[in-house]
Amino acid sequence: MTGFKRFLGLVLLLTSTSLSAEVLRLAGNVWPPYTDRGLPEQGLSVDLIRTALGRAGYRVEYREVPWERALLGLMNGRYDMINGWPAVDRVTYSRSSRPFLTNRMRWVQRRDSDFRYNGLDSLVGSRIVLSRGYFYGSSLQTDTRLIRGYATDFVQAARMLLAGRADLTLEDERTALFHFSRELEGVSDALSFLPGEFNLLDLSLVVRNDHPQQAAIIEAFNREIAAMVGDGSYAAIFHRHGLPAPLALP
Repeated sequence: MTGFKRFLGLVLLLTSTSLSAEVLRLAGNVWPPYTDRGLPEQGLSVDLIRTALGRAGYRVEYREVPWERALLGLMNGRYDMINGWPAVDRVTYSRSSRPFLTNRMRWVQRRDSDFRYNGLDSLVGSRIVLSRGYFYGSSLQTDTRLIRGYATDFVQAARMLLAGRADLTLEDERTALFHFSRELEGVSDALSFLPGEFNLLDLSLVVRNDHPQQAAIIEAFNREIAAMVGDGSYAAIFHRHGLPAPLALP
């Protein structure tokens, strides 16, 4: 009986600890392989964030909404966190962690095209289709010489290329490869990456300014991500999602 009481006490302690853990609401849009409730662990970013903050005693709940709603929810306190690239307009209502991975943004074209990217000047005259809601950099989005169109996501943009309605689109390499092996599997051979990348964007955990534990959350996240790199669990999460792990943090 004594052993049973000890076991019961341990169960109650663990249950109490789990119930008392701070619950943090992470919002994101459908952006595979990073955030997508249809994927294992709801995506690579969610897995990394949940694991790192879980090690620090937090519980993370992922809410999937359109990107504009995620940003609005971060501003009004409906959500506590997002994962995002650096953006000047967010500093008024949020603070970012150190980057926990890097997105390699690459141009995609039809395979029979012979376009070569050599800076913004080389894009003049080409029809570019971008995914609505993405921030690619102010120059690309404000240069009046460029012919820009918009799609709801990369899959639609890729189909616009295939239909001859656009010449180039821009996407994170991991995301493009994800769709090449799924929705675009039957037509991906007709598409190809341009050599090199357009730019590299560091992805960070973004926490709203009015969260009472903002500083503690960011400090814990930075600390645990670094520890995960050291103990191998960071790489293991990438491998669990079928992705090669970066050699180091950004």
